[in-house]
Amino acid sequence: MKKTVTILAVLLTTTFIFAQESSAVPATTFAGSADAYYKYDFSGIDNSLTSFTNSHNSFELGMVSIEASHKRGKGSVFVDLGFGNRAAQFTYNDTNATFMIKQLNFTYEFSDKFKVTAGSFGTHLGYELLDAVDNKNYSMSYAFTYGPFFNTGVKAQYTTGKFSFMAGVTNPTDFKSTIDAGSTQKTFIGQLAFLGDTGSAFFNVTSGSSNPASDENKTQFDFVGTKKLSDAFSLGFNGTYAMTDNDFDSSLDGEWFALVGYANVAIKESLSLTYRLEYLDAKEATPALGLLAGTSVIGNTLSLNYKVGNLTIIPEFRLDSASEAIFSNNDAAPKVLTAFALLATTYSF
Repeated sequence: MKKTVTILAVLLTTTFIFAQESSAVPATTFAGSADAYYKYDFSGIDNSLTSFTNSHNSFELGMVSIEASHKRGKGSVFVDLGFGNRAAQFTYNDTNATFMIKQLNFTYEFSDKFKVTAGSFGTHLGYELLDAVDNKNYSMSYAFTYGPFFNTGVKAQYTTGKFSFMAGVTNPTDFKSTIDAGSTQKTFIGQLAFLGDTGSAFFNVTSGSSNPASDENKTQFDFVGTKKLSDAFSLGFNGTYAMTDNDFDSSLDGEWFALVGYANVAIKESLSLTYRLEYLDAKEATPALGLLAGTSVIGNTLSLNYKVGNLTIIPEFRLDSASEAIFSNNDAAPKVLTAFALLATTYSF
C-alpha cells in the first residue's frame, strides 16, 4: 500500500508541474475527500443491514478518495480512486483489496448537447452517493444498499434546455469485467431528467443481469425528486421498485420497493439538520436480500451537520423497526427494533 501511494503521489505531482510549465496544455484538476466514524449499537452487537457502518463500539476509517480530471478539446477523462473499507464494499466484485478504481471513464462531446461516455461510472439510480462527503446522512439507506452501485460500459446523453435523456448498455451490474462476472449478458440503463431552478426530477431504469452466478435478472425503476422551498429548507424523495426473476427456478422470483424522504433545515450557514424516513417492503423479495427477505422495515435517521471550513462533523442517531424479529441483542435474542448512535467526520479537498 505504501508503494502504491508513493507512486500515485509522484505521478500526480509530476503531472501538476508539467501543467504549470506549459500554458498550452489545460491543467489537470484534482480533488478528494476522506471520512471516518465511531458507532455504538445499543443492542450490544452490530445490527446494521445497510452499507458502510457494519461495526459496534469501534473507531472506523471509511474511505479516502482521490479524483483527477482532464479535458482538452472535445475529449475528457475522469479518474476516481478509493482507499479503504468503504471502497472495498463498493467494488465488492473486484479482487479483495482496499485500493480500488471506483470510476474511470472517457467522454467525447460531439456538441454542447450530445456526449458519449465509456468506462466505469457510478449508478444513476437513487438519491444517495458513495462518497460520504456528498451526503447529509452518514449511514446509508436500504434503497442505496440493495440497489446497483455502478456500471461499466457505454452511455450517451442528450441535453436540451432543462431536460436530458441518457441511454446505455453495460456489463452485468457491479462488474467491471465480464470475465469476473462469468457472463457476457448485458444490462440496459436509461434516465430522463429535468433540472429546474429550485427543483429537479429524475426517472431512472436499469434492466439486465445482476448476479450471473445465480442466473438472476433484475429490472429496477427509480424516481428521485428534489425541491428547495426556501434558503433554509429543502426536501428530497427517492422511490424505487425492483423485480427479479430466475432463469431456471420461478420460486426464486421476487420484488421489493422502498420509499425514502429527506428533509434538510439549514439552521445557519455552518449548521444544518437532516431527517431521513424510509419504508422498505421486502415481503416478496428473493433470498438474495438475506434477513430482509420476507419483512418490511421503517428506518428513521437524524443527522446534524456542523461545518468548520472543509471539515464536517456529523452526530447521528438511527432507529429501525422491522415487521419481523430480524435484529438481535448480544444474547442472540431476536427483536424487531434496533438503534445506534455514531459520530462521523468528513473532509473535502
